[in-house]
Amino acid sequence: MFKRRSVMIGGAASVVAAALARVAEAQASRPMLVFVGDQTSEACKVWHSQWEPLFVASAAYKKLDYRVINPAKSSLLAKQQTWPANLRWLLDTFLMSQVGVQEGFEVPRFFLVQNRQVTISTSGNNAWRDVMWPTILDVTGTSP
Repeated sequence: MFKRRSVMIGGAASVVAAALARVAEAQASRPMLVFVGDQTSEACKVWHSQWEPLFVASAAYKKLDYRVINPAKSSLLAKQQTWPANLRWLLDTFLMSQVGVQEGFEVPRFFLVQNRQVTISTSGNNAWRDVMWPTILDVTGTSP
């Protein structure tokens, strides 16, 4: 009887592990929007008060992952410790890009990531409205 229970427990563990792997795979393939801002920026305050509530209430929001990097000061944006460990590759990618080298962090900045690749990156509330939002709608197959 002991052996039978251990086999059943082992079988249940493998089912749980397989389910967790499927969830991780689905999340990895989901588009991800990363908002990068700072708490002193007026443009970021506008994003948080006007655009973010509309975005969070949308059907598109439900079809992607949304991450926020919003330190107290803009000087912290380029520091590894400000970013979650699983997104530090995005910081490195941006800082090594032509835009990152030439412009640095103009905020608010938005990254649309799919399969660990940056699909598009824009900055500013106008770019959100004119470029990023239509791209998100297209990628998620939703309408405003």
